[in-house]
Amino acid sequence: MTATHASPAFQHLQAEGRLLKPALNGPTHVAGRFGFRGEIALTTEPPMMLEAAIATASDTESTLSFLAGSLSTYKQLPALIEALGASIGAGGKYFIYVSDLDRASRYQIDFSGISLYVLPIDDTSVYNELIDFLYLDKNKMKKMDTAAKVDAIADSALKYTQAYEVISFEEGLKRL
Repeated sequence: MTATHASPAFQHLQAEGRLLKPALNGPTHVAGRFGFRGEIALTTEPPMMLEAAIATASDTESTLSFLAGSLSTYKQLPALIEALGASIGAGGKYFIYVSDLDRASRYQIDFSGISLYVLPIDDTSVYNELIDFLYLDKNKMKKMDTAAKVDAIADSALKYTQAYEVISFEEGLKRL
């Protein structure tokens, strides 16, 4: 039997069976913070996943404060927004790596007030991309447990302020 997640931001995702293959699904080392590292199911037919997902939320907030993960195609962004629903909000930092973006492409895409950083990914992992992108010390990260790694990534991501070209989802489709 699975216990109910203590963070409201994760509760509906867990209830819908979207949190899959967790390496972490519970409290982190930061008081009041919960984290998830695994895959998030977006649709069942055809099956779509946010792969290598890393997410955090406080035990009192209804939305994720941080989310990162990888999609195989840019066209899956609306399915991501729909699947996450009320678990994402205007104040969060959301980094979505997409396999079919040109390597130089970096955008901010607004979905009804929710801003996503949409970035390219090659053959590396979301975890490694984030370590490089956020200038984290790889050697220090190697010594941490999963919860501490999620905390370090989330802490750095939440401070991230770099702005990229803001485009609509439709404009992004034209640039593929």
